[in-house]
Amino acid sequence: MYRNSRTFVIPLLFTLLAISLVSAPCLIKIASASLDKAMDSKVKIIEPIAKKAITEQQVSRIQASGHFANNQIQNGSVTWIQGGLWDLVVSNNTNMNNRISNNTAAAAPVPSPKAAFSANFTMVKPDGSESHMHSINNFVSNNVIIGGGDMVITGIGNIYSDGALKFKQVPITVHLMGRQHVLGLIIDTVKTDNHYASTHEMFGTLINGTGLEKIEKTLVMPKSQSQSQEPQNSKSMNMSMNMG
Repeated sequence: MYRNSRTFVIPLLFTLLAISLVSAPCLIKIASASLDKAMDSKVKIIEPIAKKAITEQQVSRIQASGHFANNQIQNGSVTWIQGGLWDLVVSNNTNMNNRISNNTAAAAPVPSPKAAFSANFTMVKPDGSESHMHSINNFVSNNVIIGGGDMVITGIGNIYSDGALKFKQVPITVHLMGRQHVLGLIIDTVKTDNHYASTHEMFGTLINGTGLEKIEKTLVMPKSQSQSQEPQNSKSMNMSMNMG
C-alpha cells in the first residue's frame, strides 16, 4: 500500500510543478500590467497639475520697462540730470513639490512673489560736465505690495559706476504708481554717500508693460469722480428709455 501511495504522490507533485511553471508568466504579466496602470494614472494626475501651475505662473507675471527722465534737485537747484532705461519683472513662484505629496494632489500652495529690477542710466551736470554711467544689478526681492493703484517693492541691489562696483548691498525702493505706471526709484543715500540725494524720487516713464491690470484693479476711484459719474449714468439711462 505504501508503494502505491508513493506512486500516486510523485506524479501529483510533477503536475503541480508544471502548473506553477505555466502560470508564473501569467502572474508576472498581470502584476506588470497593474504596475503600468498605476504609473499611468499617477502621470495623468500629475500632468494637469503641472500644466495648471505653469499657466498660473504665466498669468500672474507682471513685466514693465521704460526710461528715466529726471532732474535731481537739492536746495531748489538741479544738481544732476538723469536719463536711461529700467526693467522690472514680478512673478509668482509656486513649488511643485508642495503641490504633489504622497502621489496625490495636495492643496495649492500660496504663491510667493519675486521681483527683479535692473537699470542703466547716465548722470550729467546741467552744464554738461562730469558725465558718467550707473547700473543697478542683482536686485531681487520678495517684498512686493500692491494696493491703491500702486506697487511698492523694497530690496537690496548693487550699483555700478562706469562698469565697476561702486556701492554694494544698497537698500532700494521701486515704486510703480498710478494709471500711467510712473516709476519712482528711491536709492538709499547713506549707503551711496548722498550721490543720489534729492527732494523727490528718481522718476521714470513706462514704455512697455504686461499684467499691469492687476495693479490697476486696486485703484480706488475718488468719491467726487464716482459721484459725478452717477448723474451722467442716470441721465444716459433716462435718454435711452425716452428713445425706446
